[in-house]
Amino acid sequence: MIEKEAVNVILVEDNADLREELIFQLQISKINVTGVADGMQLDQYMQNHHYDIAVLDIGLPGENGLSIAQRLRQSHSNMGIIMLTAQDAIDTRLEGFSSGADIYLVKPVDTRELAAQIAALHRRLNTTNKSLQVNNAWYLLFGGREIISPNKHTISLTHMEGQLMIILAKHAGKTVSREMLIQQISPEETNSFDPRRLEVCISRLRQKLLSSLSIEGSNDAQQPIKTVRAKGYAFTQLITIENS
Repeated sequence: MIEKEAVNVILVEDNADLREELIFQLQISKINVTGVADGMQLDQYMQNHHYDIAVLDIGLPGENGLSIAQRLRQSHSNMGIIMLTAQDAIDTRLEGFSSGADIYLVKPVDTRELAAQIAALHRRLNTTNKSLQVNNAWYLLFGGREIISPNKHTISLTHMEGQLMIILAKHAGKTVSREMLIQQISPEETNSFDPRRLEVCISRLRQKLLSSLSIEGSNDAQQPIKTVRAKGYAFTQLITIENS
């Protein structure tokens, strides 16, 4: 059953005949579709329009679909991405998911399946977005690669920052010792790990969190990561972890 709520999709396909056929068939399924030929046209349309989902071919002229997916995931983290391509090698599939694709479909595809996948992805995205609105919480996603602030600003995290955030989020409201943090993020070098690396990373992470709240400098009252003297750190605000 196709989602009744309007879904806005942008389809990036350089084959004009296939693009027009897909647009026609998806519109029959009550999906709003805009078709473009390449990444440049995609950027032009996205400057003035909102899209819930991007459907991308990989073999595009100019910038390929993998590169487009990667930067869309960075700039529009709440957008759904579907790869629709003739490239079915397992390595390419894995690269597609690594680049940020939610779904990977191989041409030729029955447009009923494509429409159903779009509807299912849209439902999932809506559930996530509604959770954000209801909880008014921090939102940690993509295995700690990004965090969304309560005012819906998205910020990218380094690998170590993401690891720290996952640990603190799982123990939200409780103090996590420095020893436990070091052991979790670097189990193979716990004894040789320089504690100053942890302090520098925590400091950098705290600045990023304040920045995502549009707060400059240090503001302990609104800082979600609190220092517990002689013990460790605690994330003191509501946070949701998205595991996918």
